[in-house]
Amino acid sequence: MLPFERLRYLARWTDGDGVDLVNEAADCLAAFEGDPAGLVVACRRLLFHHPASAPLWWLCARVLASADLGFEAWCAAEEFAHDGTPKRLATAFQFPSNAPIAVLGWPDLTSRALTERPDIEVLVVRDGDDAELSMRLRHAETNVRVITDIELQASDSTHLVVEAIASGGGRVLLPEVANELLPLVQSSGIKIWLVVGLGRAMPLRLFEAMLRACGDDDSESDHSFGTKYAVVETGFAERIYGPNGRDSPSGLFRRFDCPVAPELLRLAT
Repeated sequence: MLPFERLRYLARWTDGDGVDLVNEAADCLAAFEGDPAGLVVACRRLLFHHPASAPLWWLCARVLASADLGFEAWCAAEEFAHDGTPKRLATAFQFPSNAPIAVLGWPDLTSRALTERPDIEVLVVRDGDDAELSMRLRHAETNVRVITDIELQASDSTHLVVEAIASGGGRVLLPEVANELLPLVQSSGIKIWLVVGLGRAMPLRLFEAMLRACGDDDSESDHSFGTKYAVVETGFAERIYGPNGRDSPSGLFRRFDCPVAPELLRLAT
């Protein structure tokens, strides 16, 4: 398959933004070795169709900043596939667990972590898209129970795990439901843990470019995708977990998983 034909295939990708997408995108971008102009176009097209995929922003930024794009693309894909965040999170909970753990939606890294902990009763809080949530839960290897935010407050859950779509400059991008859910959870005394996996911690300028692409920035957005998000300060989190284990808000503020790629700061429409 030719590189631009593969781009069209990736543009239609709907099965999340996990390891498979990053692998396919890395393979596609590596084919632009010796064609820097084509590489920039390819990266912009990928992000135009998947603006809320932080792993793709991370991959594209790394490849664009590298002198050996093929090697960098495959190194990034390998690192992403072996992200240590799920294992770090899985070992952070008390063992054996004596209370249920709530999760906002069923995001990739958190679901992988809880698969390693069959002793934990998992409550999945609806994240605003029941059809997509149901599709993700069909593949779950853990017994889960879907609840509403009201049911969460009435439950005996000790923790709510929230996985960041992306982070940058002391803020995180979350599903829109977080705007109303987080204050309710904080008032009920449930501890909130934030998960920021590999490829999700971005330099501020790149994070702001991502917000514009998602149509969730105060400035004029490049385009509208009809999906809404919440941009929240990290102060809500009692703990933060990433590839290296537990982190602090200041540590996350200083964490950059990729360089700033100027070519991505304004996507072409």
